[in-house]
Amino acid sequence: MNPTSSSIITGGLTISGATLEPAVSWALSAALHVPVPESVSVLVAGLLAYAAHGAVNYLKTRAAAKAVPQS
Repeated sequence: MNPTSSSIITGGLTISGATLEPAVSWALSAALHVPVPESVSVLVAGLLAYAAHGAVNYLKTRAAAKAVPQS
C-alpha cells in the first residue's frame, strides 16, 4: 500500500481521530448541554475519521475508473 494513501493529508495536515477529538468533544457538549465522557467523544471522532477515509478512498476509486480508457 502506498504510504501516502494511508491517511488523509490535505495541505500538509493529517486528519485523524486524535486531531478531531477536541472539536468533537466541544460540539457534543454544546449540542447536548451536558459534559460528554471522553470515551464517547473519542469514539465519535474515530467514526468521523473512518467515514472521511472511506469517502476519500471511494472518490479515488471513481476517479481512477473514469481515467481508464473504455474500449
